[in-house]
Amino acid sequence: MRLKPDGSWESITPQVDWDRINHTTDAEIERQEIADLVEDALVLEAGSSTALAARLQVSPASVRRWRRGRVMPSIAHQQRLKCLFAAQ
Repeated sequence: MRLKPDGSWESITPQVDWDRINHTTDAEIERQEIADLVEDALVLEAGSSTALAARLQVSPASVRRWRRGRVMPSIAHQQRLKCLFAAQ
């Protein structure tokens, strides 16, 4: 449902871009999974990329690049990210 400017509601049909979904690579999916993991880890750290970086022993810039999906963390850092949730 979508709220119209006049205050009434209208039904909408979700639009799915199947072509984009079908052409998404495994690498793109993996980058998004890591970005989501970093986002969740930031929630645990109250949104502080500096605090998360300190726990992972990396720079805050690295955390920001991971979050944007620009670069992938090393396997060791991926494991550390996952361990943050295991401890919760």
